[in-house]
Amino acid sequence: MRLGSSVFLSCLVMASPSTALSQEFTGREHAYAMLLLSQSDTDVRTAAKVLYRAGFGNQNTFDLLAEVAWTACSGNRTMDADTLSWLGKTLGNTAQPRYAGLLDYCLSTIKDEKTKKYMKEARDRIPGPPMSNAFEGGKMDLREMRARVAKQSDVLRPRSADKFSDLHESQEIEEIYSTFGLPNEVSRSSIPGGRVGHGFVKVRTEHTALVLAYINLGTIRFIYRENENDWRLVDATSTTGLFWSANEGRFVPIEDRIAHGNGSQLREIAEYLIERGTLSKGILDRVADRLNESRQEQNEQVADGLAWLCKIIAKGGDGRYKPFLLDVSNTAASKKLRSYARQSATSLSEVSGGQYIPVSGQAH
Repeated sequence: MRLGSSVFLSCLVMASPSTALSQEFTGREHAYAMLLLSQSDTDVRTAAKVLYRAGFGNQNTFDLLAEVAWTACSGNRTMDADTLSWLGKTLGNTAQPRYAGLLDYCLSTIKDEKTKKYMKEARDRIPGPPMSNAFEGGKMDLREMRARVAKQSDVLRPRSADKFSDLHESQEIEEIYSTFGLPNEVSRSSIPGGRVGHGFVKVRTEHTALVLAYINLGTIRFIYRENENDWRLVDATSTTGLFWSANEGRFVPIEDRIAHGNGSQLREIAEYLIERGTLSKGILDRVADRLNESRQEQNEQVADGLAWLCKIIAKGGDGRYKPFLLDVSNTAASKKLRSYARQSATSLSEVSGGQYIPVSGQAH
């Protein structure tokens, strides 16, 4: 049994002894459960939508979804109409008589007409009257379940922290759970997409992302792929200074990328470092080393990347690079690089000593 599966399963057993838990939770089912246990309607709605597409699977997951719906229908939780409607639609899509009574109950308590419409459509998809083994709301202590899951996530540390740098695009969510164990947090975020429409009337789309957060490691985001009915890794962030290259879909060493990157790679790392704010002397020296080594580069794309490196030094605000940048502004082969080196040098203050002095491509 997987680490994440077995621990979360035991959490549910202890928190909800009245529920028969005979099936194992997979990594993705743990993620759905975490979303359903969230106090965020957006997180709950994300789980409901994906489970709606799935149709039916682990009954424990759908029982948890049903309990969340019951808390809203009974007035024990305030929930927006759209989220509650999706919970009802998902239960109806299972076609399981087990949930017929819950939907009948929700229909008797809901005031919003649009939500009632969706609940009725959901109920109509379930054949016959409620069964003897009907779901009973109010039997799960969701607050206790949330606390137990949080406690287990705090106790369990990933066993393969050294493998975090090996993450790459398109990995399956189950592989991540198997490698790193339970995340400390599961949430939902959005990733901007392209624009769709005709002529001047276009709207920007976005993709829903599932985010797993591991303390002391970073976060991993997944995009749901409809054709696979599964989540695939799209990007990651690191708490230990690793740089995720969106162009390559993996982590790359920062200093190696500065030293050997092509034009687009240099621009990507430059944008990342500029956004970071505080830049170390070591990183700034590596940037200056690359400028010194490649100042005679005539390839326009590489020259553009080098120009972005000048922006990094300007962002650093360290005047010890001012004389060097002025020299680059007079000697670089590219007109664009000369211009950006001059602009960056102008933004820096004079210092009386300790300037960066390149010698055979090495900083002193």
